[in-house]
Amino acid sequence: MPMPPEVRVACLAVAFGFGLLAGPAIAVEAAPKPKPAPSSATQAAPTVPDLLKSLPDSDKIDYAFGAFQRGYYLTAFEIAVERAKLGDAKAQSLIGYLYANGLGLPRKPDEAIIWYQLAARNGDPQALVELANLAALGVGMPVDKKKAANYLEEALGKGVVEANYWLGLLCIDPSSGILDYARAAALFKAAADEGNIDAIYALAALNREGQGVPKNEAEAARLMGEAAKAGHIAAEVEYAIMMFNGTGVARDQKIAAAWFKVAAEAGNPVAQSRLARLYAVGEGVPRDLDLARHWYGFAKGAGLTDGWLEKALAPGAPAPDTAKPDAPKPEDKPLNLPGVDAGN
Repeated sequence: MPMPPEVRVACLAVAFGFGLLAGPAIAVEAAPKPKPAPSSATQAAPTVPDLLKSLPDSDKIDYAFGAFQRGYYLTAFEIAVERAKLGDAKAQSLIGYLYANGLGLPRKPDEAIIWYQLAARNGDPQALVELANLAALGVGMPVDKKKAANYLEEALGKGVVEANYWLGLLCIDPSSGILDYARAAALFKAAADEGNIDAIYALAALNREGQGVPKNEAEAARLMGEAAKAGHIAAEVEYAIMMFNGTGVARDQKIAAAWFKVAAEAGNPVAQSRLARLYAVGEGVPRDLDLARHWYGFAKGAGLTDGWLEKALAPGAPAPDTAKPDAPKPEDKPLNLPGVDAGN
């Protein structure tokens, strides 16, 4: 959920609250327990509004987000509805998210849009990011990337820093109608300064290609390495390729192979194919055809075929001269644009 809730509920209070507020969610998510025989002394269970009044915190939306995080979506919905009736913008956004994603409720994007719009009017700027996402994807409304950009601009004006990254992506999307690499670079830089790893990766790609900024392979390698070290899988692949070729960084085949292996073990088929090439030739790693076949098997299983490897690993094939892990192949996705994510 792009909208991280600010949950402030103490663990004991949350446990107590969920014991009381499970309601319909428990009926779905847990086996019903035997009930005692009814008697004249049995009283009706308290309703969600009654329980909300009895809870200690004044900011009861925390309980809705707590239920959401535990997977009690119907409970979260019931609590959020009561808060939404009182004009709670965050509760309205939460209801929009539940409808948009079909969590505990039928998936109804049109209902989600209504709730997000209400939340935005009532002061939750994060709802604008959600509306931008729906507009960009054409969910619940026709695809309208300019409208998405307008929502993001408004969110930026209200201090939603994550909107920098999403607006930057629209600025490098040729179909958005607002293609502007220089603006994208500035937006990615602002997002990167806030620690957005995807933005660091995107900014590295722009520096490498000279799009929106002067071409700077050294800066591209530095940024790509920063994203790779933070665990960005596509950046691990790209950084390995740059290091293998000495693009903007000292050439080191062993370290390049190590980065390919990190990404390959994370399940990236491009890294698996590239690592297989290195094992097939013995560059950066000892030559090992069994390991080459092992890693290529994973890549091929994921749908990424490699004619070079097919020939190199064929029975009786001569040892190739070089792995060329960055060699373009028609079946590969391009690796040089942010958002394409190197097979990620």
